[in-house]
Amino acid sequence: MDTRRPGRIVVLALSFFLLGAGSVRAWQTPPDSAVAAAPPSVTQNAGRERLITIAVGNSALVTVPSGLRRVSIADPETADAVLVSNNEVVVNGKAGGTTSLLIWDNTGTLTLYTVRITADAATLEAEFERLFPDEDIRVSAVGSGVVLSGQVRDTRTRDQALELARTLGEDVQVLDHLGLPDQGQVLLRVRFAEVSRNALEQYGVNVTRVDPRNVRGDDEGGLTAGGVVPFSRDFLEGDGPEQTFSDAVNFFLFHDASKFGAFVQALRGQGLFRSLAEPNLLAMPGEQASFLAGGEFPVPVVQGTGGATAISVLFKEFGIRLSFTPDITNSGAIRLHVAPEVSALDFANGVELSGFRVPSLTSRKAETTVELMPGQTFAIAGLMDNSWVENSNKLPLLGDIPILGALFRSKDLRQNRTELLVLVTPELVRPSNVAPELPTGEPDTWGAPVRENGNGR
Repeated sequence: MDTRRPGRIVVLALSFFLLGAGSVRAWQTPPDSAVAAAPPSVTQNAGRERLITIAVGNSALVTVPSGLRRVSIADPETADAVLVSNNEVVVNGKAGGTTSLLIWDNTGTLTLYTVRITADAATLEAEFERLFPDEDIRVSAVGSGVVLSGQVRDTRTRDQALELARTLGEDVQVLDHLGLPDQGQVLLRVRFAEVSRNALEQYGVNVTRVDPRNVRGDDEGGLTAGGVVPFSRDFLEGDGPEQTFSDAVNFFLFHDASKFGAFVQALRGQGLFRSLAEPNLLAMPGEQASFLAGGEFPVPVVQGTGGATAISVLFKEFGIRLSFTPDITNSGAIRLHVAPEVSALDFANGVELSGFRVPSLTSRKAETTVELMPGQTFAIAGLMDNSWVENSNKLPLLGDIPILGALFRSKDLRQNRTELLVLVTPELVRPSNVAPELPTGEPDTWGAPVRENGNGR
């Protein structure tokens, strides 16, 4: 009987256990140590760091000559990695942003790839060259957005380029660095007036006179409830039938050579034309200019907090509002996007709220786009107001007698019909490099009156 066999069996079992433990540790150590100490591994393998730049929707192929062992990507929403062979991995760009790709090869070496997913600037620039061949538009990808730079002819072309760039996706930020030629600024001379509707019906033919030589040869028409009504050439030259301003036409083009200015002066002399406001607005091409002639009225708002109610006041605007967005075309014409609005307080249709009478608003709005040459005037009408005025007359004492006093009293019910007229004249202006000279010398040289004193001075 061999008494050394149990000891030999114990030694062999211990040897197999140690060998097995060593092989498992040798297989697990590189990945575990690399993951647990990723920053030190990156620092030690700084020379092996790579940068991969991919456009959204495109792919890049990464080849590892020593063979792939393990692949990990930090943000699968930005990019994903697909193994196509034992030494090749395909990286697909899914969304704009930056993420990290970790690759272990068969030798246990870790390589860090910085994956940057950008917008598809090359495809967008090719579309610009196809759609805008005469424009200098350059596209650069910056992070998850694009930058448009270069020079375009006008703001309309710039807006079209920005609209095309936004088709890359909602997550793509578009930065506008497009330049425009120096076209000056647009001065808008605006006049709000209230005109007697009866006078417009009587003298409307004078309002509709336009100079056909100053409207670029196009047939101009009136805007009615049924649409645009074109005028014939005979009518523009004054040989056609007479038209009424309020009944047939609500939208016109005028020129300095027309008799419209004299017509306005005639109405003002008769007390039928009342100017409400005459602002002058200066706006850059493509920028909005607005004007408000009115006020604000308080609106109580009931709020409940913790079972108790509190009333706060919110102010809302009302009155005459006008907003313009001018643009200058290649031909030198001015294109205006105009949106007038007239609102007034209406206590008859108001509501009672916590003991307060809150009025409603009656609003009349219009919005259109016109194109005309500098110095021309266009008018918007049709914003009417009908009211009734009652005048009561009576003889003193006799008119107060019961029953019989009705014979000595009279009532006059008169309808007051007015129409709001908006006149706008755009002009091109440029700032002067020379400051105007200030008046110097004695006050009499400025045109001020000079009073003589006793000394003859």
